[in-house]
Amino acid sequence: MREKYATELSHANFSIPEKPIIISTKEVQEVGFDKIRTRLAQLSELRIVLVDGLRITTAEGPEDSIERDCPRIVELDLSRNLFESWAEIVNICEKLKDLQSLKLK
Repeated sequence: MREKYATELSHANFSIPEKPIIISTKEVQEVGFDKIRTRLAQLSELRIVLVDGLRITTAEGPEDSIERDCPRIVELDLSRNLFESWAEIVNICEKLKDLQSLKLK
């Protein structure tokens, strides 16, 4: 998940507007790809995660913890990955306490 949702953040050049945008008498907020990338990079806030087709074989590495990094996931798409056993998928599901939907197509 970190590779898909958070790596672009470290490589991106963000340009933050110096002055607020005012239309008529109301201040508006500019929302672009930079803002979306920043929000997606907050892994702990992700609720819908699509990691289909990323050739994933294992859920956690030595420094990773699904429970700690992404505790709020309610919908997870693990389709078209390279898991060798159901045990790894069961392990993922057990750690995601809020999980409601799992896609494995």
